[in-house]
Amino acid sequence: MEAELARFDEKFKSVERMLSEIVAGQKEASEGRRRGYEAQERTEREIIGLTHRMTAVEKSVETIKPTTAELERVRDRAIVAGKLGKLIWEVAKALIAAAAGAVTLYYTMTGKPPP
Repeated sequence: MEAELARFDEKFKSVERMLSEIVAGQKEASEGRRRGYEAQERTEREIIGLTHRMTAVEKSVETIKPTTAELERVRDRAIVAGKLGKLIWEVAKALIAAAAGAVTLYYTMTGKPPP
């Protein structure tokens, strides 16, 4: 009878240890879930913050669109003006060269400087 009690006591202690391990595992799982929920909440708050920032950036872009369009028009005008200036300069050089040639021709033909 005493041997049976000892075996029963040993089995009871074994069951008690298993229950303790199960309780500890449940506590760890509960803590893990809590940390997971906290991380999820932090991520959600960060996403909400990023959404607000993105909305602000979109509004800023919308407000500067007219300025950007005007800048593009001014840039295009400056490019065209630069090309036109180069063309005028080339024409002016050709006219000056032609005038110099005409003066030289006149001087060689008449022997006198042009009037």
